[in-house]
Amino acid sequence: MHAIRLHEFGPPENLRFEQVDDPVPAAGQVVIAVRAAGVHLLDTGLRRGEPSGPLQPPELPAIPGREVAGVVERLGDGVDESWLGRRVVCHLGPASQGYAEKVATDTARLHEIPDGVTPEVAVAMIGTGRTALLVLEAAQLTADDVVVIPAAAGGLGALLVQAALDAGAFVVGLAGGAEKAATVRGRARRARLQA
Repeated sequence: MHAIRLHEFGPPENLRFEQVDDPVPAAGQVVIAVRAAGVHLLDTGLRRGEPSGPLQPPELPAIPGREVAGVVERLGDGVDESWLGRRVVCHLGPASQGYAEKVATDTARLHEIPDGVTPEVAVAMIGTGRTALLVLEAAQLTADDVVVIPAAAGGLGALLVQAALDAGAFVVGLAGGAEKAATVRGRARRARLQA
């Protein structure tokens, strides 16, 4: 299989597309044929060799990527056969390995992707979506709130804008430049139309 590997910390140019061995699932694991992988700010810091939150830079060479969506194509010992062929999304945790055609992971990390949801959307929700849900749970927004959302044109900002509008809050979305501001206004209009 092919994977994107990092041999030296630094800029994106240090990532290399290479041939590597296929992963072998351990007991309780599956191998996923990857259809989409997430790329986040945290990943770029790790690529540069900087600690990102609780994560330390990986030992090199490394295959980055902590979130993937795809199809289960191989089972390890003790795994329920019903997983075979299912569309799944998962967060790989600090183990990474997601920038590859295939990845092995524990079944406890798997979430089935509902019909009608693309792998790209599933990956966005397993990463950015989880963060948005935690923020919203802590915020407990109501129609009486005024909410200021920095970086409202980004992935997390877009989810927060939609959720704040759904709660009936008055939303102020901050975005850098006219193009990003137009993106935020368009998303807000679509969110109101869907409500």
